[in-house]
This record gives sequence, structure tokens and C-alpha cells, in this order.
Amino acid sequence: EQQRRAAHEEKRRKRLERERREVYLSELAWVRSGGILRDAQGRRDKARTAEMQAEVRLQDEEKRIMDRWGTYETRWRTLYASVDGVSWRDIPWPSVVPPASDVDLTPDAVAEFIFATFTVRGVNGLRKDRIRSSLLRWHPDKLSAVVARVADEERDMVQEGINAVFRCLKQLQDE
Repeated sequence: EQQRRAAHEEKRRKRLERERREVYLSELAWVRSGGILRDAQGRRDKARTAEMQAEVRLQDEEKRIMDRWGTYETRWRTLYASVDGVSWRDIPWPSVVPPASDVDLTPDAVAEFIFATFTVRGVNGLRKDRIRSSLLRWHPDKLSAVVARVADEERDMVQEGINAVFRCLKQLQDE
């Protein structure tokens, strides 16, 4: 009898948890679409609406960060899979704002980009692991095959960009 009651109570708890989650998600969707939440008496609940708006902004920012990282990884796969010529624009530079030259590839810009995903809730990882994997990716010797596919007029610029990223990553590693 006690096991049956415990199982029933566990089922009830899970159902209530699921219903709360559904209510939360529907309220979030309502606020995302511009709606305003109301309290039990039907009055506008400005505080809860403001909380939900802040959550919507945070979720949108987290999605932008993860999408940007996903695009970066996809562009690397595309670059390696391609046999075509490569230009400065084809290189997936680790920068939030696409750099115009190697001067734009500063340690702060590189750090902002490669560590951005660590600000997203639920994303785990170590900065040193991200730096290490990035150093391996950006090592000038490792990218020589890519540089060989760059047109002569851009080759020096691309090589300087690669060297700048590598120096930035080494500086981040030393810090």
C-alpha cells in the first residue's frame, strides 16, 4: 500500500512539474510575441513580464552565440572539404566582427569569440582546452595547405592573419 502511494505521489509530482514547465514555456512564448502577463486577478503583472522579457533577451543572445560558433565550425569543415581557391573572406577568423586585416585580430577580439560559448547556460568546458584546440587548429604549419590555395595577391595577408591569431592564442595561453 505504501509503495503504491509513493508511486502515485511520484507520478503526480512529475505531472505537476511537466505542467509547470508547459505553462512557463507558453508564457515565455506569449511574452516573446509581445504579450503582457497577468496576475490571478487579471491585472497586468509588470514584474513577471519584465522577468520574462529579460529571459527572452538572454535566450536570444545565447542562441546568437551558439549559432555563431556553429557557423564557425561549419566554415572550417567547408574550408577543409573544398579544393577551390581560398581568399581572406573564406577563412573562418575567430572574431565576432569579420576582420578587415590582421590588425583587427587582437587578443581581446579572439578571446571574446572563442570563450563566448562559455557564457551560455549549460555549456561546460575549460578555457585551456579551448585554447589548446584552437592553437592546434591555427598553427601556421598546419594551415600551410590552406595558405597554398590562396591567390598570390592575398597570400601574405592571409599568412599574417594566421600568425596574428596564433600569437593571440599563445598570449591567452600564457595568461
